This record gives sequence, C-alpha cells and structure tokens, in this order.
Amino acid sequence: MKSVYCIFLSMLALVSCTQNTPPPLDSWVDNELRKSIVKFVEVDAQLIPVEDRIAVFDLDGTLACETPLWFEMYVAVAGLNEKSLQDSSLLQYPEYKYAKLLAANPFDTTVLSHWGTLIDSMVLKAFEGTNNEVYVEYSNSYLNSTTDPKFGKPLAKLFYKPMLELLEYLTDNKFSIYVVSGSSQGLLWSICPDVIGLERNRLIGTRTAMYPNFNAKGGTAFELKKGIFPPKNDGFNKALNIYSYIGKTPVFAFGNTTGDFGMFHLASTNKYPNMSLMLNHDDSDREYAYPPYHGPEVKGWLDSLNNNGWHLVSMTDNFSKVWID
Repeated sequence: MKSVYCIFLSMLALVSCTQNTPPPLDSWVDNELRKSIVKFVEVDAQLIPVEDRIAVFDLDGTLACETPLWFEMYVAVAGLNEKSLQDSSLLQYPEYKYAKLLAANPFDTTVLSHWGTLIDSMVLKAFEGTNNEVYVEYSNSYLNSTTDPKFGKPLAKLFYKPMLELLEYLTDNKFSIYVVSGSSQGLLWSICPDVIGLERNRLIGTRTAMYPNFNAKGGTAFELKKGIFPPKNDGFNKALNIYSYIGKTPVFAFGNTTGDFGMFHLASTNKYPNMSLMLNHDDSDREYAYPPYHGPEVKGWLDSLNNNGWHLVSMTDNFSKVWID
C-alpha cells in the first residue's frame, strides 16, 4: 500500500507541476497550426542534430510591427530631421522633405505612395559620416523613448508576444536562432539584444558601408558611408547571406512577405525535417491589415505557399494576444 500511495503522490505532484507551468506558445490559439509547430519542435526536430537546428526569422513585420514605418525608418526620419533643423537648405532635397512630413504624420500618403526609389537613400543619408556605435546607441535610445500613437507603447515594445514565445520555445529546445533582416545591421544591434536576448553574432542585417578610423587612444570608429556592402538582405539575397554568415542551411524559417521566400526555399532544401511560415497581417483591430508584399502586387503568392508546403499564419486566427506587456 505504501508504494501505491507514493506513486499516487508522485502523480499528483506531476499534475500540479503541469498545471502551474504555462504551456508552450501560450499566446497562440490552440489549433492545428500551433499543434504542427509543437510537433515539429518536439518530434521532428529530435531527428536533427543539435548543431544543425538553425532557425531564421525576419524582423520587420515578423517579430515586430513595421507599420506605418519600421524601426530603421523611424530612426532615419529622426536623423534626417535633426540635420535639416541645423541646415534648412537640406529641405530642398526630397529625402529631407519626406522626413519632415513623416515626422508630422507617419501615415502621410503623399510620401508613402511616392517614396519607393528614395527609401534606401533616406536611411543612408540620415547618419552618413556617423560612427556606427553612435548610430546603434542613438537608435536604441530613440526606439525606447518614442511612443507609438496608435498603441501607446514605446516603439521598442512593439514586438509580438506570440513570436517572442516562439523564440523562447525554440531556444529551450536547443535551436540556434538568427534574425535575418533587410534593415541595417546596426539597427538590429540596437534593439535585438535587449528585447530578444540575441548577441550581435546572431543578427544578420544589411551591412552599411563603413570606413575604419583608427585611434590608439580612443579606439576605432567605424564611419558610416552612403552605400552598402552588397547584396542587400532581401529576397533571394537572404539565402546568400544566411549561407555566407552561418555556413549552414536552416531547418526553420519565419517571415512575413514574399521577400522572405528566399530563406523559405533555402530551408526547404535541407535534408532534415524543415518548416517555413509566413505571418499574414490580417488584423486591422489589434494591429494592421495589408498584403504580404511591398510595392507591386505579387500574384500567386498564396499558391507558392501551398505548392511548397509553407504555412500561412493568420494574426487574426492564430494569435490570441498580439503585444508584449
């Protein structure tokens, strides 16, 4: 009887422990998609050596809000406006005119409908000649001190709670996580270590061109130039940069636009079980609703997902909660 009683107590303790521990992906709706992610992580991934459990995530629109502007552009607008306040003659250039308009209204369609060819120029001009570490610190300070008008949160808090839970879940199951973004590497360095806990060697962004200024007493300043070290981290170039940076093919990829198809294709070629997912912004009440492409319409994008076995993640149907507290 004593042994039976001990077994009963052990079972009771196990149940109690289980009840007090929140399930994985607690902010995900408990449906087939969530179950498929859990199955991949807890069953399929057990066939993958730990050193090959590589997961890659886009940043803007995947881990964090990118509407009406993304982190990099919010900071660029602030930098351009600081320059034009010091030298009003700069307002003759469209980048500075647009920055002034966006500071007043980041939804300004007179800018957002016409700025396509100037986006990169705005980002690069804003901090040209600045020490990259100064840019990193400036970006961190700006994103933590500037409040989003719609959600009433600092911009740095506009990360999706379900996505942060997924990062934690993968980490707990011995995945190595990398953020792969079209935004500059300096921007990633400014915000991701604090919020996500990833060090710089796990952050793959577009590399802004720099020049090293050596100072034996003050250290080396890496001065930002108006250009990038190609290729820009978008589209199929994401696959190139992932391979060049990591030297391995991921087994798990998560993005939110057709610009992430490159890393989806890359993950799909892995010899081990793999999974690719695309977040669909279809929740205008809790966030925003917009198609999964930027610029001209990409027809057949949903067919690409279906034909390749990639998963569509509906913010409306799959996120029970959107924001971190």
